Amino acid sequence: MDSTGVQGKAEELVEEHELCDHCLGRQFARLGHGLENWERGLIVQEFLSGEEDLDEDSFVRENIPDKEPQRDSCELCEGLFSDLEHYVERVLNALERYDYDSFLIGTRPPSGVIHEEEELWEEAGLDWVEPLKGELNRLIGKRIEEETDTEVDFERADVNPVYDVGKDRVEVQVNSLLVHGSYSKYSREIPQTKWPCGNCRGSGCEECDWTGKQYQRSVEELIAEPFLEATRAVKSKFHGAGREDVDARCLAEREFVLEIEEPEERDIDLEELEEAINGNEEIEVYDLEFTEKDKVEEVKTKRSDKRYRALIELEEEVGDGKLDELEGLLGTVEQATPTRVEHRRADKTREREVKDVEWERKGPSTVELEVEAEAGTYIKELISGDKDKTEPSVAQLLDTGAECKELDVVWIED
Repeated sequence: MDSTGVQGKAEELVEEHELCDHCLGRQFARLGHGLENWERGLIVQEFLSGEEDLDEDSFVRENIPDKEPQRDSCELCEGLFSDLEHYVERVLNALERYDYDSFLIGTRPPSGVIHEEEELWEEAGLDWVEPLKGELNRLIGKRIEEETDTEVDFERADVNPVYDVGKDRVEVQVNSLLVHGSYSKYSREIPQTKWPCGNCRGSGCEECDWTGKQYQRSVEELIAEPFLEATRAVKSKFHGAGREDVDARCLAEREFVLEIEEPEERDIDLEELEEAINGNEEIEVYDLEFTEKDKVEEVKTKRSDKRYRALIELEEEVGDGKLDELEGLLGTVEQATPTRVEHRRADKTREREVKDVEWERKGPSTVELEVEAEAGTYIKELISGDKDKTEPSVAQLLDTGAECKELDVVWIED
């Protein structure tokens, strides 16, 4: 097709193809402002039937003829645009169960229609066109906005309905609801996240009472369960800024993001949920707030110095003067991967900095030690030495066996 200018392209499109006003006007979609494509189609037809030439400046509102858009057969869309109200109804029905403030519509036109459109582009060119799929998304989206008093969000919509035109089916992707906060853990018997049974690996057995879990409760579950009930969601993910051992308390406030997947309800009261979670003696949460996806990465990659308090049992009694040797923990510590985690961590030696050390004798062979250390420092191994895999260590400096009996995280750098 020799589409030399707007007039020439329009004449050849009308002469060689049977197009509805939507599909005709869409070939000139980049011309004019504030017009629908069917209005552009009417303008093209009006100018071609008159004496004035059609040019780029012709696509203005005052040139739209007072008539309804053409609804006859169309070799390109096959009458697809005549069923817009049905498409809108199908999408609204699919979204009815969800609470949302924003959406982004997607469509899957029949493959034959897409093929016909691509052939037309090869013939007529792409100078001013809008893809059929783009127009369909936009028209359905405008109607959804009007019907639901919500808005389109191209960045991160609450829901993403996709209408398959050929199958007359709507698939809805529901974006996660993200809640940021901090927690403290007062129990030495619960892990941070769900822990599969070591025997059955989560499938359920007599040893775990058929729950599939090594521990029946976790920080993750105690926080997530009220949210799952309030949002009518099925599952969630817990993203913590580091973690403490199961038998360690976290008396500081550790950051987390709870990701609630496919929530049906989004309008939830965070203060009420905070109170519900804090009704137990094992954990406490603070400062719950809604957040965005990038907060997950921020929390997971955060490296914060921490202060620990450890109760240490020594194999032999040591004098007060000998305890002064604990000053030797200050500075750089070399730690090979601890024996207790070497089955799941790479075997390498890490350098960490111990920034402050304080101690107090609690008995002839009992010492309370406070350590402020760089993120990633293994405190239990800093005490025991882990068969000389950590140097220096409490055991090495005091020249006697040392075991951490109790460990608390008492401060986390903000």
